[in-house]
Amino acid sequence: MTEAHDSEGVLMSDGSSGSGPVVIDLFCGAGGLSEGLRQAGFQPRVGVDFDKHAVSTYRHNHPGVPVIEGDVEKVTGEELFRLAGTRDIDLIAGGPSCQGFSTHGKRIQDDPRNFLFKHFVRLVDEVRPKMFLMENVKGMLTYAKGEFRRQIEAAFSEIGYRSDFTQVLAADFGVPQKRHRILFIGTRIDDIELSFPAPTHGEGAGLKPYVTLAEAIGDLPLMEKDYTASKRKYASAPQGPYQVYARSSAPTEVTMHVGRPLSKQAATLAAYIGQGQGLRSAPIEVLPERFKKMRTIANGQLRRDCTTLYYRLDPSKPSYTITCNYKNVASGPFLHPFEDRAISHREAARCQSFPDHYEFLGASFPRQIGNAVPPLLAKAVGVHLIKLLGVGSHRQRYKRVA
Repeated sequence: MTEAHDSEGVLMSDGSSGSGPVVIDLFCGAGGLSEGLRQAGFQPRVGVDFDKHAVSTYRHNHPGVPVIEGDVEKVTGEELFRLAGTRDIDLIAGGPSCQGFSTHGKRIQDDPRNFLFKHFVRLVDEVRPKMFLMENVKGMLTYAKGEFRRQIEAAFSEIGYRSDFTQVLAADFGVPQKRHRILFIGTRIDDIELSFPAPTHGEGAGLKPYVTLAEAIGDLPLMEKDYTASKRKYASAPQGPYQVYARSSAPTEVTMHVGRPLSKQAATLAAYIGQGQGLRSAPIEVLPERFKKMRTIANGQLRRDCTTLYYRLDPSKPSYTITCNYKNVASGPFLHPFEDRAISHREAARCQSFPDHYEFLGASFPRQIGNAVPPLLAKAVGVHLIKLLGVGSHRQRYKRVA
């Protein structure tokens, strides 16, 4: 087994074997949650997902971890035990899709994806891990005055798990992105007092400043209209701790850093849009007709909607939420801060806090990257959960080193 030290001096496993607490990752996708939990000291033993492209990515980056590619409805606890090689599971983690409650799309209460959490609950009941961690969109917290949240809490209570929840902002934990999410944690162990990690970054006393977009991607080269090069030289040596983290064990050249020209309409608008500005900064005469109609409200003031469409990212701040549509500047805040193009796959992955050695395979890269849990957010939660589990100070392989 190989070992590496992260930028904070924590000894880390490569995830293929070891003595860390065991985690099973349901709805694992491309592996952002597993990657962060691995960095924290957990040992991923099984992944489950139906997306063949995401599964290919997961297998490539988590060698030796078996992945069930298929419908979670057909997965059983006994199958998970067999693949994990143990019946002593510390954590079941995952983000069952609840896209019907997403604030980035139409909210549809009866979307069948909203009820995948029932299979998460079922497998927690069958496996009986010491704890569970469930990540999801923050819209489920308030939809129908919290009814969906209450259903989740009641379902876990019914199988004997105490639970708690909180909202988190990924930027508060060193991720260069304003990504809001909700976390549920729970346990069947009486001695575990449920709590969540405190933010490490922000504007308050004692906090590190937020990681900005410039700090996240500043060493990646500009494309200068060469959109298709499969590999490019880094623009500079790593500048600052985030770039050091991102390039740890990375190849000597940047991969997945590709783009394409903007459409004629988008290029016309982009010429008027400065850093930290969106569609509403363009003159009304160059706006598409549908936006001219939405320009003002009854009192003549400018409407405040659509402000992040065609938005050019501000390098001095974290990015906005990276969604599955980050290659489409008409859909949100994805204009590169210095060039008239959408951000690249690698730039999006950097905003999600994937290190550069993390390779995405197959197709549908925007879906794989946009749907992922940011690894550094997962790491922060994982470090805290290890403390709750009472193993953090007793595992020699994961102790803090000088």
